[in-house]
Amino acid sequence: MRLFIAVPLPKDVQRTVLNVQEQLRAQSTAGRFVPQGNHHITVRFLGESNALADIADAMHESVKDARPFLLRLCALGSFSHGGARTSFLSVNGDLDELGRIKETLDSALLDYGFGGAKNRLVPHITLARAVEHGDLSGIVIPNTAFTARSIVLFESANERGRMVYTPIHTETF
Repeated sequence: MRLFIAVPLPKDVQRTVLNVQEQLRAQSTAGRFVPQGNHHITVRFLGESNALADIADAMHESVKDARPFLLRLCALGSFSHGGARTSFLSVNGDLDELGRIKETLDSALLDYGFGGAKNRLVPHITLARAVEHGDLSGIVIPNTAFTARSIVLFESANERGRMVYTPIHTETF
């Protein structure tokens, strides 16, 4: 199973993100856009694993002292990897609490034999991959905040050419 752990987005925030994504799509000439319902904030990509009980235990450990925290949609951004651009919505807010959860999660996963995290946490919501667009200054990013109250273990599977993210385990704080 291909797995990752993420902060899920409330339904109203998903709608807001979808609206921003549609504005981006209208300004783009190419790209693979994240399907509706798949938007999230990745905390840790795990890759292929069947160690669900160990991952659930590590998730539980990472949030046992956590408290709900505020996150806010911030601005459009992008990064390039191998010449392809990924466009995203950056997230700010109580990133110290999110960082503490990530750090505790990484440590707990290491105790269960998972390798160390390869990337530092840069909280964002991916909108599109291999995207090509010009000026995006006209895209409106609503002042949207939400309270993060959980992390979720998702399975990522390709079904008929479309990525489907299935929640497997949730830890609430």
